[in-house]
Amino acid sequence: MRAEIISVGTELLLGEIVDTNAAYLSQRLARLGVDVLYRVTVGDNLARLSEQIRQSMSRAEIVILCGGLGPTEDDLTREAIAEATGRRLISLPEIEQWLQEFFASRGRQITPNNLRQAQVPEGGRTLANEVGTAPGVALEVEGRLIVALPGPPSELHPMWERHAEAIVRDFTARAESGRSLYTRVLRLVDIGESQVANDLADLISAQTDPTIALYASPGEVKVRLATKASGPQEAARRFAPIEEEVRRRLGAHVYAVDDETMEQVVGRLLRERGATLAVAESCTGGLIGHRITNVPGASDYFLADYVTYSNEAKRDVLGVPEEILRTYGAVSQECARAMAEGARRRAKATYGLATTGIAGPTGGTPTKPVGTVFIAVADESRCVADGFCWPTERVVFKERVAQMAFSRLRKFILGEI
Repeated sequence: MRAEIISVGTELLLGEIVDTNAAYLSQRLARLGVDVLYRVTVGDNLARLSEQIRQSMSRAEIVILCGGLGPTEDDLTREAIAEATGRRLISLPEIEQWLQEFFASRGRQITPNNLRQAQVPEGGRTLANEVGTAPGVALEVEGRLIVALPGPPSELHPMWERHAEAIVRDFTARAESGRSLYTRVLRLVDIGESQVANDLADLISAQTDPTIALYASPGEVKVRLATKASGPQEAARRFAPIEEEVRRRLGAHVYAVDDETMEQVVGRLLRERGATLAVAESCTGGLIGHRITNVPGASDYFLADYVTYSNEAKRDVLGVPEEILRTYGAVSQECARAMAEGARRRAKATYGLATTGIAGPTGGTPTKPVGTVFIAVADESRCVADGFCWPTERVVFKERVAQMAFSRLRKFILGEI
């Protein structure tokens, strides 16, 4: 099964916005066993967009569009789909009513152009948008499936996960005699991709069904199992022996499955224990707190995040002794310990977590090169602090440090360090 992704918007061609939607959709389609052969960006031009849709339909069974579903005159995706498929646009009264109620609930008067969002190519259906006002569109025509999604990632992601993915899965299952691709992803931490490949070499070389693939990202390796099955129970039976063997070999590194993130895992552990957390960040600049608060219900266990970038802030906010800063420096095991203990003490939390390091590209020394970082975790009875060195680009460095900090906290809570 082949797919093409069409990203719509002149702002993308001008480089004003980075297209993260195409990467996200490629990943999600791959999980369904759909091969993405082309990704194309088209500006806000009806003729060019219509032509691109026709061309994509000639090469792929599934065409996914993102963007161009808003209320303004340059939002042309609905019109382009109608023109490319030879269908007229019709307005759905139930969507018009929903739009009117949406604006009324916010004390705003709906403008006529907003009602354009109630239009759909004849024979198509809308996909509910629980975040914004632009419904998605799904249309099957001549053995092809066209799905149009809104451009903002905050709207596209939930619409795909709640509605569009099921439509694509059903379409592929019907095309392949009721069999769909199912995946199981084991998420690993504190181990490199080459080591995982070495430890699973015989399984990978002998793979048939399920297949095994490795994917690496900053601070994490994913082992993806994939199989085509008639349903989730059949897929689970196929995954079970391979997953059991992977866990036997790498179980200490497996922290989650599928879409569960490290911050979700840590949050679950804290909630189960009725424990709380305070964070002190220097080199990560608030990234750890940002990730924690991306999880709904984080207020149950997350008390505070102290971003203490300067020595003065470390001293005045966290109570790091001047002697430690003078003798060992802000980037040291001793300072990390004092930061974690200070954050825990000040917030009256069960655990304190701290990071301090040199993100670069400047600031390194022969004894503390760029990429040096110390991570500490503390509770009322003990504190564990360790040093690492990852010389890389600043943003990647921060992501890797944050991931390792979560990993150290997880292991501390479980009594593994």
